[in-house]
Amino acid sequence: MTKAQTDNPWEDLVISILSVNQYSLERTYQSLEGLRNEGLFDPRRLVGWDQKEIADRLKSAGCDRGSFMTNLFALRLANLGALIESKGIEECAKVISACDTRAIEELLLPVNGIGPKVIANFYFLRDIPKK
Repeated sequence: MTKAQTDNPWEDLVISILSVNQYSLERTYQSLEGLRNEGLFDPRRLVGWDQKEIADRLKSAGCDRGSFMTNLFALRLANLGALIESKGIEECAKVISACDTRAIEELLLPVNGIGPKVIANFYFLRDIPKK
């Protein structure tokens, strides 16, 4: 299954988080199947996993960027899991599935590790025009 065959905002969000610090969307997409197989696009799993579990799964998925960076991205995904846990999967899914940039930014920008580049990547992948 390729990106064109899915419409998964969780997938787009995780890819966006991983595609920063000189790491392009194209390069992250090389690990797409591994990330899927490791369950890193499943919000229920992100809620339940700690940073070490996420780092191990990133490595297994072929998204190993060295110890420091892999652990940093694992922390960012764990922070996303904490947001999902606090707001609820359904509420988060509702916001990230819509095209309301204000609501998306209000939800995501407070998360440590999600900044303007992640938001720009996410809008690009979701084909959401910036306002």
